[in-house]
Amino acid sequence: MANNFAFRSRSFFVYLFIGLFSSGLALLFSDLAHLNPNQFLDSPLPAYSLPFIAAICILLFERLFSRYKQVGLIFVVKAYHFDEGQLHWGNLIYQFAVGLLLTWGGYAVGIVGPACYLSAVVASNLSYSARLTEGQVRLSVACGTAAAVAALFNAPLAGTVIAYELVMRRFNWRSIATIAVVAATASVISQLHGGSMLTINLPPQSFEWHGLAQFALLGMLCGVFATLLVKLIRAMPKLNRNYAVTIAASVTAIAGLLNPQWLGLEPITPNGLLYWELDLGQQHLWLLARIVLTTVALAFALPGGSLGPMLVIGGILGSIIGELIPDSADLMLVIVGMGAMFGAVFRTPWAAFLLITEQTMQVEIVIPAIVACLCASAIAKYIFRSPSLIEQQLLNAQIRLINSPVLVKEENKTLDSEQLQQS
Repeated sequence: MANNFAFRSRSFFVYLFIGLFSSGLALLFSDLAHLNPNQFLDSPLPAYSLPFIAAICILLFERLFSRYKQVGLIFVVKAYHFDEGQLHWGNLIYQFAVGLLLTWGGYAVGIVGPACYLSAVVASNLSYSARLTEGQVRLSVACGTAAAVAALFNAPLAGTVIAYELVMRRFNWRSIATIAVVAATASVISQLHGGSMLTINLPPQSFEWHGLAQFALLGMLCGVFATLLVKLIRAMPKLNRNYAVTIAASVTAIAGLLNPQWLGLEPITPNGLLYWELDLGQQHLWLLARIVLTTVALAFALPGGSLGPMLVIGGILGSIIGELIPDSADLMLVIVGMGAMFGAVFRTPWAAFLLITEQTMQVEIVIPAIVACLCASAIAKYIFRSPSLIEQQLLNAQIRLINSPVLVKEENKTLDSEQLQQS
């Protein structure tokens, strides 16, 4: 009994260290990613040149770290389900460097996916060095993911549910309680660091039940666009790596030549979307640009994040709906659109709902957010029968979650339990 208690105490402290170190690394990566490389140069580089410079550096890193190129959120899921939770330090160096190059180069990718991967690597190696069991090492990968989300957004509930819906994909009270403790630890670090990177200054809102239809409509529209994005990514041809990166750089550079603000995600902040002064035609152009740039970046497997771009696309859709519907709750539509698009693309409606609720901290947004997120996910899943973005990227990498030993084992346990009850 004493040895068992000592072991559990050791694992508990390991998970606390995971929350501390994983969140710290995620925040460091975020701070560096938000730097503007031009501010360190005497003569700023033109926007259209940055994607090509980043592309050359990325191809060089891919040669130097050819054994460690399998990075990103999909390989966090793969490590949990197929690799006993083991991730390597070489992957961390590659993801850290290339993730920064992509954001500095103006590609339409985010930092959340890379931050989750970096945190998962730290969590995996800490738990492995502490000689935890195979199941605990696997759980630490989910903890690292939750820690990154909780640290970046100061959203411990959303971090916990994302780890459950996106990584674990199975319900276990003890595991979720452990993840929640790690996410809460990361959230404390986030508050000490300055709070969420997704700052939303939403004025107090009022909700009326007769306006619920506009949020349902927004949710359905997000479901359609989420399906379109996944289908576009699936339809992109598989090319030689040099060609793929060159095409992605060229498309991004052309966008920078047409409008430098289309590069990256920084020009479109949530607060900027709330008080956009663009006419409807310009908003449609922005939407088209974000979809094209994000699709190209993700389809050609650039190791950047996809959560941030989905929040941006959803926010633009919400802004457009607010312009089209007279007397609409336009500010709430922007914020709810972010969550609905995120939930539809990743098929994580509850995590999306919690994320925007924790950012706004307004009770009035709860019902509209739930309706929009559930409608968006239902449209994508049941009407169009589209896989989530993560599932599609796993399929592109020849990985089928249906073959996961973890899920198969859980399903066998359920069947055995049902047979015992029947007998």
